Amino acid sequence: MDQLPDELFQDLLNNPAFIAWVLEENPELDQYWKNWAARDCSRKEALQQARFTLLSSNNETHRITDEHIAYKISQSLEIAKRRENILNKNNHSQNLNALRAGWMAAASVIVLMAIGLVFYKYDNSKSLFTENQRQFSQNNEIVEVLNSSEEARYVQLPDGSSVVLQKNSRISYTRQFGPNNRVVILSGEAFFEVTKDAGRPFFVYANELVTKVLGTSFSIKADESGGNVLVAVKTGKVSVFSNSDKHADDYKNSSKLSALLLTPNQQASFERSKLLLTRTLAKGSALLKIPIENQSFIYQETPISEVFASLEKAYGIDITFNEQVMAHCSITATLGDEPLENKLKWICTILEATYEVSDNKITITGKACQ
Repeated sequence: MDQLPDELFQDLLNNPAFIAWVLEENPELDQYWKNWAARDCSRKEALQQARFTLLSSNNETHRITDEHIAYKISQSLEIAKRRENILNKNNHSQNLNALRAGWMAAASVIVLMAIGLVFYKYDNSKSLFTENQRQFSQNNEIVEVLNSSEEARYVQLPDGSSVVLQKNSRISYTRQFGPNNRVVILSGEAFFEVTKDAGRPFFVYANELVTKVLGTSFSIKADESGGNVLVAVKTGKVSVFSNSDKHADDYKNSSKLSALLLTPNQQASFERSKLLLTRTLAKGSALLKIPIENQSFIYQETPISEVFASLEKAYGIDITFNEQVMAHCSITATLGDEPLENKLKWICTILEATYEVSDNKITITGKACQ
């Protein structure tokens, strides 16, 4: 039975021969892997994705696994064995012992370097929120929002985009976005609905991972002490890549989405200690298990009190209005992945009402409906 692309992808990432071929660019194995991928489309897709994942960082030593270390040791010992056979023929026993000791020492160095670099990388990742924030704080007023409550918190960004920030999470952004891009720094968990603006890409920096969108809705889970960063897409397309990727600047500056693309119901998992980025189908649409991920905003002659209640639940914000005056108001509308402010504009246009956002509260002022 043929393997699925995801299974092939995982097998390749655990295959020391494949890792050595990609990271060391060994031309002797080019034909072998070319023939392997040519057997069917699933293999070709898995190979391309696995190769992209392994090359997603310009610091290759962070991706050394136990299997890769063992493979390199076996390579070293195999070379020593071949030389041993040659030396045996010439009775150079003293040289043989020295050679064997040298290769064993080299294998030990590989192990120690791999262990040391992995721990170095993990220890230095704890201050990434501050480091990411510092990149974009030059001559700009920084806004930082921390949600220390037990409930989700709504945050409206300068461009009108919506953020539903989970407890024990924080975001940082400039009070006014720049002319060329929109940048948010995240630590923790949040759901984003991004205002569409093809001329100004929207970036979320979460630990070592960068998420780039033009206008869509998605979730990110990026605890500073966690081992993985997760990104799940609800609508639209999202591009993800490591901030240390050697092509990161190209991905950021391009007007299009590139790198690893995610579409609805797909998610990416970034393993921080190994800098491994994988794409899978989301198990259900709720990554963070907050109401808005699964909620649809479809209203059919729905009383306005129910409409506002659904928005309160989804966004974690209080909505006040005169219930007696607007008691007979209802709407029929389908509101998609637009940010909350866009939804409010549509609703208030239908009701000939106005709204005001202040901190974590929305006030609706409207007239009676016949």
